[in-house]
Amino acid sequence: MPRPQQQVVKTLNEFLECVKTLEKKWEDSEQGWLWFRGQQRAYWTLTPKLYRDVSNPSRETDDDIREQFVIRAPSLTDEKPKNSWEWYFLMQHFGAPTRLLDWTESALIGLYFAVKDNQGYFDAAVWILDPWWLNKTVLRKIEVIPPGASGLSKTDDERYRPWLRNHFEPHSVLPNRPVAIYPTHFARRISTQRSCFTIHGLQTDALDVLERAPRSRISKVIIPGYAVAVVKDDLARCGMDEVSIFPDLQGLARVANDELKAQQSRRPPHDGVYTRLRPSRIHKGGVGVFAIRRIRKGTLIFAGENEEMLWVAEKDLPKRPAQIRELYDDFTPVKDNWYGCPVSFNRLTPAWYLNDSDDPNVRADHNYDFFALRDIEDGEELTVDSSIYSAHMPNNEVPRAARAHRRPRGV
Repeated sequence: MPRPQQQVVKTLNEFLECVKTLEKKWEDSEQGWLWFRGQQRAYWTLTPKLYRDVSNPSRETDDDIREQFVIRAPSLTDEKPKNSWEWYFLMQHFGAPTRLLDWTESALIGLYFAVKDNQGYFDAAVWILDPWWLNKTVLRKIEVIPPGASGLSKTDDERYRPWLRNHFEPHSVLPNRPVAIYPTHFARRISTQRSCFTIHGLQTDALDVLERAPRSRISKVIIPGYAVAVVKDDLARCGMDEVSIFPDLQGLARVANDELKAQQSRRPPHDGVYTRLRPSRIHKGGVGVFAIRRIRKGTLIFAGENEEMLWVAEKDLPKRPAQIRELYDDFTPVKDNWYGCPVSFNRLTPAWYLNDSDDPNVRADHNYDFFALRDIEDGEELTVDSSIYSAHMPNNEVPRAARAHRRPRGV
């Protein structure tokens, strides 16, 4: 259930109404501009990349990354940062781990980032922040400024210096809580996306803690997974696409990729589904794969299945508990003492349950894709000859018609 500071919206109009409500609720904000951060999954916290990627990162870790970036970047970009702040902003925009968290002054851009790479499998979220309230809380000063900018007073610049000291500066300790800052618009992407940042200190979950505080001005808007496609369509009608956010050829290419993904996501979940699991007639007491409609000869049977496979050396297999080890013995093919496993046994699909037979009606190719050898009728159990692609069990050890086949996506 959402907390009092959380709301659920299902359309663009509902989102904009939510923003208006917050603006009215926080109307005594000194400037009135709210910041927005879209996140593809609603359960993600407000944690900078450095703190997500590194367990208990030290000040030296951050300095090492900054130093390597500044040394190697000049030959790789036309951007010309003028000071440490601009270098740090550039690192963030190109995905390097930093203590910065991206925000935008645009409600539509924030919403776009929440849903753009979400296929509707998870709830998305837009966080909304009053940055002047944050800095008043942390700095006791109602302001949001671009540190490092030319013309900034020395007093103002020094106020933010604790959050970005010089590399390996001795006897310096980061503050605990984050502050809100504007970047200078030295890079086109920063300007286009109306970027702004919070820069974080030692307390990795500081914004999440502040969100739960009384009279907090951090709010979370949740977009349910089933509403993601609707919101995407609403944004498209407003002209919001990758070219709007990334005005270059890469952005244009992303538009084409997004359209392809959209076409794929419009396919119903039963598209290309021919089978389901039932008690096997071949492997007594076991599970088998059965046709739920007629399958024509040559049909790719498990189209759309997760094709990831992880290969584990036999010496690394667990010995106990016995039932965990049996997962490897029952479900995986073997090649040169390597076991082909799903990335997680919790992700077994029907294809992993195909049983062995001396007269199979399914064949596997070198990519472990499975095709019908002949027409397969509704209600018929699907079987395969696993000895073609797995050395798991010698043929003379157990009659194949009486056992599971030991293969890469089946038992």
